[in-house]
Amino acid sequence: MLSGLHPIAVHFPIALLLTALLAQGVWLWRRMPVFVEMGFWLLLLGAMSAAVAALTGGWAEDAATVSKEVAAEIAQHETTAYITVWIYAVLAVWQLLRKAKMEMAEHRMYFGALLVASAILIYTAYQGGVLVYDYGVGVNIQTP
Repeated sequence: MLSGLHPIAVHFPIALLLTALLAQGVWLWRRMPVFVEMGFWLLLLGAMSAAVAALTGGWAEDAATVSKEVAAEIAQHETTAYITVWIYAVLAVWQLLRKAKMEMAEHRMYFGALLVASAILIYTAYQGGVLVYDYGVGVNIQTP
């Protein structure tokens, strides 16, 4: 039962974290303070939801019966997912501690780190898609 939560949970960090990137980019472009605040809250919620997605992914992995080849693919996805969670956790702490004190150079560095994190997030999501759509992991085929 808990293994079925992963497909639901994974969409939240993707949406929230990529929107956080967008908000930070708009702030760099337009310098409207609301976008820094929006980006911070989106990043914080996204980082927390990424941790939930990783947790539910572990439950889904425990429930799956797969070949060694697919197990290796799952292990790679799991590794990049944990890297993603940790990077976003660090970025959230960075924002929490420095948001009000950041100079423009630091904002640009932060945005660059957010871009790299987003690329890793997209790759992690792609790996999850390969597991579902190429290998059928987590798909229950019911025949009448």
